[in-house]
Amino acid sequence: MDVAVILKTDPFSWKAIQAFKIASALSWKFKVAFITIKEGVYFLTDWLPKELGYEDFKTYNVNGDNLIFVVDKDDFEVRGLDKSRLWVKDFQLEFAEEKSIAQILQNSKLVGVW
Repeated sequence: MDVAVILKTDPFSWKAIQAFKIASALSWKFKVAFITIKEGVYFLTDWLPKELGYEDFKTYNVNGDNLIFVVDKDDFEVRGLDKSRLWVKDFQLEFAEEKSIAQILQNSKLVGVW
């Protein structure tokens, strides 16, 4: 990956949406790993941003060939989340162990953390 964007907190906030907006824009020039860890894994669930007063980030223009969602497998499972209730079904999605995520970060030229 060229770029890694890590979302670790506030999954239902403007900060999470901004992180995804940046990842979406970068996906047109770079390979981007949008990594969700800790509470950030909830960002991938099928929540309704407009009902919370936010813009609908699910309509952003994204290069799906260059964007991959990487989910901390343990954080996802501990929270009892269900893969069938994710909005990222049309994207590349990888459930990874902490060691694999560390490798992605080590190989990335740019890392942003939210």
